[in-house]
Amino acid sequence: MKRLLLIKPPESSDFNFGAFSLGVLAAAVQDLVEVRILDATRMPLEEATDIAWRARPDWLGITTMGVTSVFAVSTLLRQLCKHPHANRKTLLMAGGHGATGLPQPLLEAGADLVVLGEGEITLRRILSTGFVPGMEGTACLLDGRLCTGPAAPLVAPLDALLPPARHLMPPPEDDVHLLETSRGCPHACEFCETTRFFGRRWRYKSPERVVEEARHLLEEQGAWIIHICDDNFTASRRRVRSICELLSDGPLPPLIMVSARADDLAADQNLLPAMASANMLRIAIGVETLDPHLAAAAGKPIAAETYRSVFDRMRELGMFSVASFIVGLPGEDASMRQRNLSLAVETAPDCARFVPFIPMPGVPMAGDQRQWAPDPEHVREAYRLNREFLNAASVHKRLKIAAAAGGVRSILARGVLEREKQTSR
Repeated sequence: MKRLLLIKPPESSDFNFGAFSLGVLAAAVQDLVEVRILDATRMPLEEATDIAWRARPDWLGITTMGVTSVFAVSTLLRQLCKHPHANRKTLLMAGGHGATGLPQPLLEAGADLVVLGEGEITLRRILSTGFVPGMEGTACLLDGRLCTGPAAPLVAPLDALLPPARHLMPPPEDDVHLLETSRGCPHACEFCETTRFFGRRWRYKSPERVVEEARHLLEEQGAWIIHICDDNFTASRRRVRSICELLSDGPLPPLIMVSARADDLAADQNLLPAMASANMLRIAIGVETLDPHLAAAAGKPIAAETYRSVFDRMRELGMFSVASFIVGLPGEDASMRQRNLSLAVETAPDCARFVPFIPMPGVPMAGDQRQWAPDPEHVREAYRLNREFLNAASVHKRLKIAAAAGGVRSILARGVLEREKQTSR
């Protein structure tokens, strides 16, 4: 069989979604070719390129997790192309969110083509029939100009996907096992790239399929922590309740982590108790901003009272809440930023993360910007706000109480306090 090598490039990466996405992609094509995954996240560039060419691939694909990964992938592509053992017959491909947003820099760095959007169907076609410029779901340079094909069809239903090829993936360093149960989001927030990548269409795996994969992680992989990496796990509250009911009929990992919207959690009073019973005990909630005018402009006009009620209810159920905020949304000024911090403390999540705004390509709030990196001032402000939130007396007291209470919530609270201690040194 011909050989496909999939690479997660050398780069700074706090959480390695990239290797998991390659496992999902590998499962979709392993009946066609011999697949290997190289997780080069922490490798020197020269070592990664040596290993890549020693594998003698017929196709080589590199994942670009976001626009901040474009530089790392471009650097790897250049190194691959100038390597003394480079095989000019090998087709070099790049894909992922960053490649979809910014294909041209990757093509100029040496990629023969970029896979746009979801990759499973497009990659199968390339491996089966070859690549031609203008084919669905791809971009390439043709006579020096960007040639983009029409959008490729999306996988539907998601149950049609095979389980990730975990035997090809390195074990997670942090013992957090990823599980994908849905793709996309039915909302269209003005700052978010999700609907630009998947379209405004939410697709999902059936509750039975989700539980089957979770059981495999628990029983075959020994998973203690499962991270459901969906952009919006609670888009269907009925599906979540079904998943929780099925999971609760058998052994559970101690902790399942999910991301959700506060308005979904608040709309059904039975939802959070069901999730708690299934050990979904850590929920990340994107708040973005608590300024009502800025929230409306961002397409996420959820009241501060809604967040407060959700965080309070989670605390009652022994769940741990992580609220994320964006620093530097267009229209935000210094006074709004400081007010956002005060409201973040008042709404009382267990933990808050302030991150700088990144103007993603094609995202409405990015406007006509062509600098796809956070403003250095916003980076500094995010660091300051994170520190000041943790130093707030009510936040520190809440974490200390949680840390002494026992259980999963206690472990998570102690982890935050330990990070605070290390940061303040």
